[in-house]
Amino acid sequence: MPLMFLTVVLSTSHTEAQTRQGKAELVRSSLEPSVARLVSSVTDAVKDAGGDLERSNAHFVVAFSTGHYKADPLGAQAARELATQFVQKVTVPGDRVTARAWELQPWAYRDPANLTLQVGADRLADHTRISALWPTTPSVGSVGGHDTERVAVELTQEFDQDAGTVLVLITNTAASVGASGVKLMSANAPEYLNTLERWTRVEGTQDGATLNIPYVITRPRGDVQGQLQAVVFAPKTFTAAPLTGGHRSELLAATTQKAPGGGTPNLAPVLIGLLLLGGGFAAWKLLGGTGGGGGGRGTLRVGDQAFSLKDLPKSGAFCVLAGPGYVHEGDTPVVPVQGLPAERVAELTRVGRDLRVRGVHEDVRLSSVAGRVVVGDTATVSLRPEEPDIPLEFSGEVRGPGGVPREITRTVNVAFMQGEG
Repeated sequence: MPLMFLTVVLSTSHTEAQTRQGKAELVRSSLEPSVARLVSSVTDAVKDAGGDLERSNAHFVVAFSTGHYKADPLGAQAARELATQFVQKVTVPGDRVTARAWELQPWAYRDPANLTLQVGADRLADHTRISALWPTTPSVGSVGGHDTERVAVELTQEFDQDAGTVLVLITNTAASVGASGVKLMSANAPEYLNTLERWTRVEGTQDGATLNIPYVITRPRGDVQGQLQAVVFAPKTFTAAPLTGGHRSELLAATTQKAPGGGTPNLAPVLIGLLLLGGGFAAWKLLGGTGGGGGGRGTLRVGDQAFSLKDLPKSGAFCVLAGPGYVHEGDTPVVPVQGLPAERVAELTRVGRDLRVRGVHEDVRLSSVAGRVVVGDTATVSLRPEEPDIPLEFSGEVRGPGGVPREITRTVNVAFMQGEG
């Protein structure tokens, strides 16, 4: 029995996922070369501005173009994964990370004051918290598209007073795109030219990106390649507080030695040792296996909120989905979803290694999970870290101004992230 379990643990997630689900998945490792190049581009941009990332802290502002999120959920996941790996690769204690979202202009998916975190001594735990900041949906009423020059103007204005800021725009294309009749800001617009007097747009590709970011999607019929683009802006003069405790490369190396791979701690040696000693059950516990909810390691992200698996209740809902303004009773956390009515719409419960989603609203129902139509009010989702983000789609009818009914469709993404939780 231990040998059989060891075989399962050590099989690659890539092969296992294809056999298990037979559906499209992001190959996360395919982003690693681009992450290294993005770190290099940011480092060079700071150096050209008179700074030195090796010796100073920085404020990394990562802004996501979300207009394509609904039509391209794997591309959306790739954007968030790129940002997560970038933060893991470059940040050290004292750095700050801020998340923003944009389409034709920046939009607030959460209180902006709560979208900045500083990396502390527990760098790995902070990385998990930072990855929960990223936006997971398009804006309410999104018509798609994005205006790169306009967002550059507005975000650089927001952070003009922080000379230690580097702005990284992540988008499906650096060129601005808008629906027919939408007026986009020209690269010759006075306000954009004024921005370029204070900030440098780091050049790279002919279409305005600093970097092309290829990634791989594995499908049952064969792998395909997708592409994101990154646009980096740095202030003309970079000034930030000096690092404490050593140079950046030394601090990064120290963390890497503690956790091989630069991400979550490598449990493979522990698992092998436990298994060889007949400790199959203990290894199963490390992976989060339990007989009934609670326990396990990692973080479950629902929309823009993160929940530690070890803190989830053993019975009952651990969160409720509702529209902004919902006044809840009891201690169950509420995840607000823009566009939903200010009423309880769904409840989420952990059952063993699965997530149970139950729609509880009369007019807005759970219509699909991961693209599959839901029959009835309840669906079950498996918690597996190598799965892409799983969209929960709700649709129905709500009352608009004057009591006029209107049809709505809203999506909430759920993802499981390995880690200490």
